[in-house]
Order: sequence, then C-alpha cells, then structure tokens
Amino acid sequence: MKQGLLLLLLLSCTVAFSQSKKQAGADPWAGNWKLDTAKSKIHGPAPKEETVTVDAVSKDSIKYTIKGTSAEGKAYTVSFDGKAGAASPEMVDGKENAQLTYQMPSSHQLTSESRGSDGSSSTAKITLSKDNKTVTVQEHGKDAKGEQHDQTMVYARQ
Repeated sequence: MKQGLLLLLLLSCTVAFSQSKKQAGADPWAGNWKLDTAKSKIHGPAPKEETVTVDAVSKDSIKYTIKGTSAEGKAYTVSFDGKAGAASPEMVDGKENAQLTYQMPSSHQLTSESRGSDGSSSTAKITLSKDNKTVTVQEHGKDAKGEQHDQTMVYARQ
C-alpha cells in the first residue's frame, strides 16, 4: 500500500496541470504532466515512468488520471474524480485505494488529505508554478505501521 499512497499523492497529485495562458478562462492545471524523477525526492523506489492527465481543477471539479510503470515494471492506473472540500475515492487499477479531500486555497495551489484503505495517511501541498510549466507535490505521509516519510515529486508539462 506504500506504493498506492505514493501514487495517490503523485497526483494528488498528486495533481496538477495546465494549458496555455493564451486561452482566456482555460484551466491552468489541465493537460499532461510527466514525472521528473531527477528533480524529485521520492520515498522508496521511483516509478520507471509516470504521466498525469488532468481534466479539471477547480472548486467544483478535480479530475485526473495517472498512468505509469512501477520500479518493478508493473503498469498502473490511478484515477480521481471529486470536488474540493469533499472526500472522494481514489481508484488504483479499478479498486478504491484511499479517500482524498482536496482544498483549493488559490488558483495555483491545492492541499490534500488522504486516508488509505490500509490505515495509511498523508497530507500534501500541490503547487503549479507561475509560468504554468511545473507542478510540485510536497507530501508528508504515514504508512499503516505509523512510520513517517516526506517526499517531493516534480512534474513537467508535456
């Protein structure tokens, strides 16, 4: 489940993504984002690859899909579809992995709290850079045994 918690926040990441500022009213988070493992500090083995597709980030809708390959070579898909302020399930390969609650304190920042189905938990701060080209996820997590860890994931716009 540690891998699931990591995946959860890698969006929560994880979470974050943008189209060009040229489109008036466009969601600055929407688009495809690729994990940059060289710039990230990941607790445990880093995935071989990971891409986040964000469909929406607003107070009314947060929707994303993460597709990747674990360090062991196993493909995974993570999805989330919810609303800021309300706990909603995050699905990993079609099974509920955790309940996430997002807040949106500003147009370029999200915070999240998660409760894993295995008893793990985490909090995260997700920041979209001012130029809308980078998303940084700073996570503090606790696994099911109570062991704590911190990690930072950096995603670049594709």
